Amino acid sequence: MNKKCLGCGSVLQTDSINKEGFIKSSVYDKADYCERCFKIIHYGEYSVLDKKIDTDGIVRNINSDKVASVAFLIDALNINEKTKKYINRFKNNKYILITKKDVLPKSLKENKLKDYIKENIYNTDNIMFISSFKNYNIDEFINKVTTDNVHRLYIVGFTNSGKSTFINHILTSLNKAPTITTSSIPNTTASYIAIKLNSKLTIVDTPGFIDNDAIYNFVNYNKMVKLYPKKELKVKTFQVRSSYSVIVNDILRIENTSSKSNSFSFYMNDKLRYEKIKSKNDKLKILPNMEYDIVEPTDILINGLGFIRITKPGTVRVYALDNKIISKRKSMI
Repeated sequence: MNKKCLGCGSVLQTDSINKEGFIKSSVYDKADYCERCFKIIHYGEYSVLDKKIDTDGIVRNINSDKVASVAFLIDALNINEKTKKYINRFKNNKYILITKKDVLPKSLKENKLKDYIKENIYNTDNIMFISSFKNYNIDEFINKVTTDNVHRLYIVGFTNSGKSTFINHILTSLNKAPTITTSSIPNTTASYIAIKLNSKLTIVDTPGFIDNDAIYNFVNYNKMVKLYPKKELKVKTFQVRSSYSVIVNDILRIENTSSKSNSFSFYMNDKLRYEKIKSKNDKLKILPNMEYDIVEPTDILINGLGFIRITKPGTVRVYALDNKIISKRKSMI
């Protein structure tokens, strides 16, 4: 019987170091993890699998499982139209879990955000905010699926939505060893990982959906780890006069191109470097850019990084690493 890596689900193999599941033959018999997962866990050495995730196949397999339910995990800072599209592809009973509650400012009220999700993403009463680091609503969710008599629960979502961390926390709360490899890079989970929690309930970790329009496709993965907030973010708000811009690190510039002042509130890592400059300063103007008309309170999303809330009508120009990572939505707040 083939051995599988406990961390990513790959079949362990000794033939090719460049393929998933590689482990040296000298340690194969005693190994529980592939070499890649071992290095992520113990040394923080990140590498990316050159493997295409069969998203359509994952959706088909889960939809064909007649006893399956789905827990769709959504990063609280990255709720967009693509999220809506993927949720609606699943025909199973669905639970919507908004992850990383701990990074959201306490001023953001859950009920208001739930109403936004119901109205704009997916209309269900099965919406919960969770935090794996603070054990927020994790036990309540397990009690919920147990009460609902769920037998097999697939954990799905985009890369960096917190799936593996969530599963590890469930295991810890049940006095089981947390075995799933966690990181902020794509394809950390390479295959299905089924974990039997008890005689009635099995959870299945799945490969994260790759969003080709997310910022992690355009930055070094070690750098990506530093971009995302690790604890409650402090919103950075700037009053920006006409012909002024705000720079964020070397990845983002947003410029007030209208004739009146506006307010830009950054819901992203407050440890990043923020700088307000005059628009005649050419810093980052070499980056791709798009202009947006703002007619109501609006969020400009930087996919994988967070969003910028703009409160007043006007126009803004956004410069970023790629235009694909920029989008807008009606303000969530």
